[in-house]
Amino acid sequence: MLELPRLLYFQNKNVYSACEAEMRYRAAPGKRPAEGGGEEAVLTVDIWPGPWTIDYTDPALRSRRVFPLSEAGLAEAAAWLAESYHSDPERWRSAPSILDCEPWTAPSAAENGEEAPA
Repeated sequence: MLELPRLLYFQNKNVYSACEAEMRYRAAPGKRPAEGGGEEAVLTVDIWPGPWTIDYTDPALRSRRVFPLSEAGLAEAAAWLAESYHSDPERWRSAPSILDCEPWTAPSAAENGEEAPA
């Protein structure tokens, strides 16, 4: 069942991660520049397919959305998670086994056609 903790959990700077089938997700509080100056509190939510952690999953397979850190923003984030899962449930049920695939790694500078630092 897709869930997020209560707002107070995130207001206390806690990060939350969980999964539903092979859909992994993480919600992290933070701040970003506000339109009128200053900063606004936000909740950044990432979704990616299993079996690996987000750091070992190809960025092309990840999704990210940023929501206001408020009750309304938390409700929007929960709705986005549910919509993401229910719009393509087969994607989340058919992820490869951790035994049958290798984790993603960032290409090296040589693979990108860049020169190695001297």
